Amino acid sequence: MKDERIGTVHRTQVIDLLNQALTEGHLPEPAYDARIVAVSTATYASDLLAQVQDLPPRLQWDPRNAAPPTPPDRNAGRGALLLGLFSVPLSFCLIGGVLGVVAIVLSTRGRGAHGVGPALIGRVLGILSVVLSLGAVAALIFAART
Repeated sequence: MKDERIGTVHRTQVIDLLNQALTEGHLPEPAYDARIVAVSTATYASDLLAQVQDLPPRLQWDPRNAAPPTPPDRNAGRGALLLGLFSVPLSFCLIGGVLGVVAIVLSTRGRGAHGVGPALIGRVLGILSVVLSLGAVAALIFAART
């Protein structure tokens, strides 16, 4: 098999296997720490395979069965932007905070374009509406105490 480049999804799978090996006592903590560092800097599948080769068979990682990364949802960015736009004026009614959280979550699925895009703007507006909603709640609590 050709040695292929790996991504974050693959590194996460191997880290999960190493966590399980540590929990079950197959790895001492210093070896675990060294392997985590090696996995975080790995570039090729062979780099990851070297970190799990001495573990029990059920803790082996097979790059052929590794899940490919999911492509970004292009409509999620637009949805995040729309929710972010609606969430800011509604944040003083506290509904905007909920819409802001949904916009933030949806914006993470809309990645793909680098730089400023609809997903990033939706995320920023969502964060702003959550902060404004928390401020509105704090103002209500303060007003109720006085």
